[in-house]
Amino acid sequence: MKPAHSNEAQRILIMLQLDASRLMDRIVSRREEYIHRFSLSRSRAHFPDIFENKYQKLLPSDLKNLSEELMVSADLFYGLVDNLYWYFKQTEDMGTTIEDYTTLALKEIQKAYSQFTLYLKAEIRGEK
Repeated sequence: MKPAHSNEAQRILIMLQLDASRLMDRIVSRREEYIHRFSLSRSRAHFPDIFENKYQKLLPSDLKNLSEELMVSADLFYGLVDNLYWYFKQTEDMGTTIEDYTTLALKEIQKAYSQFTLYLKAEIRGEK
């Protein structure tokens, strides 16, 4: 099936797919390390490397040809990731509280990621 989007829109879709996948991988696979580092030193210097994403740099014009469902699901996913990042930038919580909060946040992020990737894959294949 031929994609329903222009080459530019198709590239944005693929970039979002790759970006979301890498972001999920970093926040999940490096979880123990970034929590441990934060708990020991209270340093927040490593968080930009974990939470960096390309979605924040997109312009509304980059997204104008995408479905409403995809835009809403992208906003939900990246918004939840940003909420976790904000938590780490602002919290004074310690050890177990941080781990508990992160566990709950990651469950919500995973749900949003699953929905987002479902919409992404459908649009990439042209199944709007």
